[in-house]
Amino acid sequence: MAEKTELTASVTLFKESGKYYTGESWRVPAGAIGPYDMAKSPDFHRIGNGAVLVESDAHTEFPQDANWGFPHLI
Repeated sequence: MAEKTELTASVTLFKESGKYYTGESWRVPAGAIGPYDMAKSPDFHRIGNGAVLVESDAHTEFPQDANWGFPHLI
């Protein structure tokens, strides 16, 4: 069974067309060492086949998020 974590990180979801859709706060998977590991988050999903941007900093609406300080596009 995977470890549970309370850490969250801010992500931005884009539509397939590349247009902004929304910002969300996702749980960081256990053992994550970089923003690319957010693809393993239990909250991971896409809008259609759109991109997911793991932000470098927390969104203002999610100040508790602990991001890595550099962005990553999934």
